[in-house]
Amino acid sequence: MKIQQHLATNSLAWKEIELDLFRALQNSFTELFKALLEDIDRQLAENRDKRRTTLQTLFGEIAIERNYYLDREQNRYTFLFDSFLAFDGSQSISPCLEETAVGLAVACSSYRKAARTLA
Repeated sequence: MKIQQHLATNSLAWKEIELDLFRALQNSFTELFKALLEDIDRQLAENRDKRRTTLQTLFGEIAIERNYYLDREQNRYTFLFDSFLAFDGSQSISPCLEETAVGLAVACSSYRKAARTLA
C-alpha cells in the first residue's frame, strides 16, 4: 500500500512505511545493479556474441546480456564478465544471495520459511 493510501485511511504504521520503502528501494537498486553489471560487461568488450541470462540477486531477479567468447588458451567458450568478476554464472545466483540462502536454511526451522524470508 502506498503512503498516500495509508494517510487517506488513517492507517499509517511504522512497519508499513518501512516495508513500502524497502520494496521501492529494492526495485530501484535492482535497476541500478542491472545497469552497473551490463556496463561492466559492455566495457570489457564491444560487438561480441551476446547471451541473455537471468540472475538471482539480493535485489531480485535481473535479466542481463553478457558477451560470450572463445577462450583460445583453453579452447572453450566462456563469459569474460564471469571471469573478470570471479563469478560462477552457470548457477545464475549471486554469491551474496547464495550465502544468505545457505545461512537462512541453517538458521530457519524449515526450508519453506527460509524461502519466504528471501522472497
